[in-house]
Amino acid sequence: MDSEKKKQKSITVNLITNGIKTLMGVLFPLITFPYASRVLGAVGIGKVNYASSIISYFSLIASLGITTYAVREGARIRDNKEKFNKFAKEILSINLCTTIVAYILFVLFLCLPILRSYKGLLLISSLGILFTTIGMEWLFVIMEEYSYITIRAVAFQVISFVLLFIVVRSKDDYYWYAALTVISAGGSAILNLWHSRKFVDWRKKGQKLEYYKHLKPIFFIFGTSVASSIYMTMDTTMLGMFKGDRSVGIYTAAVKMSGVISTLIGAISATILPRVSYYIGNGQQNQYKRLMKMSMDILLMVSVPAAIGMMCTSDILILLFSGSEFLSGSFAAKILSAKVVIGAVNRMLAYQVCTPYKMDKEVLISTSTGAIFNLIANAILIPIFGVTGASIATFACEAVVFCMLTRYAKTVLNTRMLYTKFPVYTGISLSFIFARFIMNKVFANTVLCLGVTMLVCGMVYFGVLLLIKDEYVIEYKNKFFKMFRKK
Repeated sequence: MDSEKKKQKSITVNLITNGIKTLMGVLFPLITFPYASRVLGAVGIGKVNYASSIISYFSLIASLGITTYAVREGARIRDNKEKFNKFAKEILSINLCTTIVAYILFVLFLCLPILRSYKGLLLISSLGILFTTIGMEWLFVIMEEYSYITIRAVAFQVISFVLLFIVVRSKDDYYWYAALTVISAGGSAILNLWHSRKFVDWRKKGQKLEYYKHLKPIFFIFGTSVASSIYMTMDTTMLGMFKGDRSVGIYTAAVKMSGVISTLIGAISATILPRVSYYIGNGQQNQYKRLMKMSMDILLMVSVPAAIGMMCTSDILILLFSGSEFLSGSFAAKILSAKVVIGAVNRMLAYQVCTPYKMDKEVLISTSTGAIFNLIANAILIPIFGVTGASIATFACEAVVFCMLTRYAKTVLNTRMLYTKFPVYTGISLSFIFARFIMNKVFANTVLCLGVTMLVCGMVYFGVLLLIKDEYVIEYKNKFFKMFRKK
């Protein structure tokens, strides 16, 4: 019993520390994007994000699904130092080989005439591929070293924040803007290499390394990553092809709004994956089911109000954080806000149900179906509706993936029990629409309207949850007051 409590406490600590890291990752673009978008304009932002969307495909080749596979398999054997040492060396060796392949293809791709004006940006952004590989983030996720990851990430975000205001001063400084993310990744990679010696003896010899046994599952996960990337970045890429840099810049502002919340919510699934794999690998089914129910409840408790809240305030958020030039993307932001919940659930089904049970083929089929649908939908809708068409295609794609993943997840888990609290959280959150309507009538000042709306909605949401005695809100309320009394 004590052992189980200790593990549960560890999960809570992991969620908090990784949540802080993710929150900082959310706040950083929220703080920097308004400045960058005003200095660089829609065209400058569009150029950087177009280059990033292209590099993401080569990053996929380099990563090859290795991170997800490493976390899943490594978490099962992390208590066996000898096995884990061998496993880590095998994974890094495979990753280095795939990175070399990615760079060879990238150099060939740079020869295309259409990319002549983007060569500088592409070269700068491509350095992130190498830094991601040698950074071995998967190693620290397996070991649940979230405190280290958080401290390191926050430190480099602060450095990037300071550098932004020093080097990005005019519309021509978009090269520096692109370089800031690479600088952060490079520093993290160097620190990770040094810190990895705590878990892996890289100098130890005599172990016969086996690579081939890892390749089949890695390629399945890679296929899934490719398909996921298509429906996550194809909208930006095709929008750039059909409508140009300005449309990409406007769409980026809309995506930022939903991306902020999606990133924060994604921390829940990413944090719990190592423990889920550990439970399944060691036959602890009851603990796994309890953890799944808890994580889905928390995910819905956060994602549902966040999505509805963004729908109600997307126009104000874009105006404040990007400027009036980007306001035409506010309707797209509302559509993408609706995608937040279904996208979060998809991650949970894929990476906490199917992946730990080694249903890699099923996840590949689901994401591939979604990717094909997204490609067709974007090709039809973007030429007609532009930015709005891209957002509709992305949302519809997530719905298709949800249907497919649910079908497969049902074979190993009663998925209905995961959504019992969804109607409750949705019902309370719908009151936000009325709150925004009232605040619009009362306040003429945009900032004041947004601030009071968010405050009122938050008070109503958590106030009602307290009244109906939601177990999670009550639990964390009790923990907070317990800590306060101790102080």
